[in-house]
Amino acid sequence: MRRRWRAIGATLAAATVGMVGVLVAPTGAQAASDRVAVVDQRYGVRIFSAGASRWTAGSALWSWKRPAGSGWKNLSEVKFRKQGSRYVVLVAASGGRAGIVDYSTRKLRRQFVPGGNPHAIELLPTGAAVVASSDPGKLTLYGKGRTSPAATKSFAKAHAVYWDSTIKRLWAAGGTRLCSYKVSGTATSPRLTNAACRSVTGNVHDLSPIYGSPAGLWMSNTRHVYQYDINRNQFWRAPGSIDTNKIKSVGNHSGGLVFTTRVVGKNGDGTYGHGNVWLYQLNGSYVGNRYLAGAAIYKARPVVWSYR
Repeated sequence: MRRRWRAIGATLAAATVGMVGVLVAPTGAQAASDRVAVVDQRYGVRIFSAGASRWTAGSALWSWKRPAGSGWKNLSEVKFRKQGSRYVVLVAASGGRAGIVDYSTRKLRRQFVPGGNPHAIELLPTGAAVVASSDPGKLTLYGKGRTSPAATKSFAKAHAVYWDSTIKRLWAAGGTRLCSYKVSGTATSPRLTNAACRSVTGNVHDLSPIYGSPAGLWMSNTRHVYQYDINRNQFWRAPGSIDTNKIKSVGNHSGGLVFTTRVVGKNGDGTYGHGNVWLYQLNGSYVGNRYLAGAAIYKARPVVWSYR
């Protein structure tokens, strides 16, 4: 297993020679440098400008209301990807469903029913999709253009999935494990193979790229926020005030702004989260917060259409 981790690090190191310490910013339609998407469990997804001093439902730059029904209860994830010429929004809900939304039309293009408390979704470059469900814990793969499962893989307390385009492997995290997989098979019948796993501090909640870093990941668990260096296979606590407990999501824009969401318990209506998104500099200094009245914000993500 150690050999596999070394091989992953060697592959990434070869791909990033001369780039260490250089911020690589997405350009053009790949990014809107100040835009933040929030997952509001009482509504759906809204996009705001981080530069705006006040957020209201009416000031949202884009929004998508989750479908009615128990399967879409308690939205838990949002990501942004490009699929061919289309820009799509990936969503998952603890009620049991996940899907791919067309950004332009706001229509649900594909809908998946993996069950098991979905917490994350990723779109692979082939057009296949992977959903992470936390209870009892599994990764469910869907072939390109399909809505029935192509394969499942047991993964205790799965909370996060992320396709790393640099090393061409899928990361998955949850419980006390962080794993990377090779995606084998075909676009319509994908499989996860060649697992490389390591133990991590327990109850992982989130895993996301550090934009601007070719080899860094954010990871949060119940007690702390970490940064992970893929080359070194090494974790360290996130700097300054970024490192705190009960963080459900952590992410950043390549320009340096970091934002987190924190959930301390269940609301009276069965949702999780409050109206706050917390802002920091990459060095950990506190910038402030943005507040959306009446919202139950579970996660916040940068509006970036690329994997890294």
